[in-house]
Amino acid sequence: MPEHLPDYVEAISGATTFLHGNYLCFIRKKHLIFNGFPLGENTGNAAGAYKTACETFQPATAAIIAPEIWLPEETYEKQSADHYYRLALPLTSLDSQVAYMVRRGQRELNVRLGTFDREHKRLIKDFIKSHDLNDAQIYIYKHIRHYLKHCTSARILEARRGDLLVAFTIIDLGAAEYAFYLFNFRSRKINVPGASDLLFKEMVKLSQSEHKRAINLGLGIHSGIRRFKEKWGGTPFLPYNSAMVHRTPMDLGKLANKL
Repeated sequence: MPEHLPDYVEAISGATTFLHGNYLCFIRKKHLIFNGFPLGENTGNAAGAYKTACETFQPATAAIIAPEIWLPEETYEKQSADHYYRLALPLTSLDSQVAYMVRRGQRELNVRLGTFDREHKRLIKDFIKSHDLNDAQIYIYKHIRHYLKHCTSARILEARRGDLLVAFTIIDLGAAEYAFYLFNFRSRKINVPGASDLLFKEMVKLSQSEHKRAINLGLGIHSGIRRFKEKWGGTPFLPYNSAMVHRTPMDLGKLANKL
């Protein structure tokens, strides 16, 4: 999952990466981000790694993502539940409707690798204005430029009509076997049917040229995004749960036990 890409998480969150057992965690001031998905094929011990991370960093708050939350329900605020989606490669054929939308986009658009500039920033700004987002989501979108500036494995695929930017996709190729589909933005002023499908096809082509065996398509988010990923052959493969923990400082707990 994208949360296993230190460059991505550090740039988006401003946190520093640490490894506890077979698990990544990220610390920013007194806030801990704990990734409860083990590295590699090892199942690991998420509860144990989380405990040692808390003992080491003494965070005031902890955000946890994991296949399942192991803490007692009364100790955390449950947040979103979802699934990560995966597209196996190589993709050998397209559904007829998908192929039609790709051809529709090709009539008006050209796709190329791009470099982030004011046009891309404007599309992100318009996206933020037009969607009901929470503060954490807005923070992530506003820090995309920082991520692209500091990550050598990220690529921008952009669709243009002439010189006008119509849509762009961000993909990360940093992992050995997986590509990561991170973001897709479209112009609100220039609507070209098939733009996102055309970019998706080019993302698949680029991933295959880099010998990736699959693309992690990210979370389902909502029905519209799930339908888009599923029509391309994406399937849910990994459960996702998240929680926020507001912790009592450990030193106060230890002091109370001594009294």
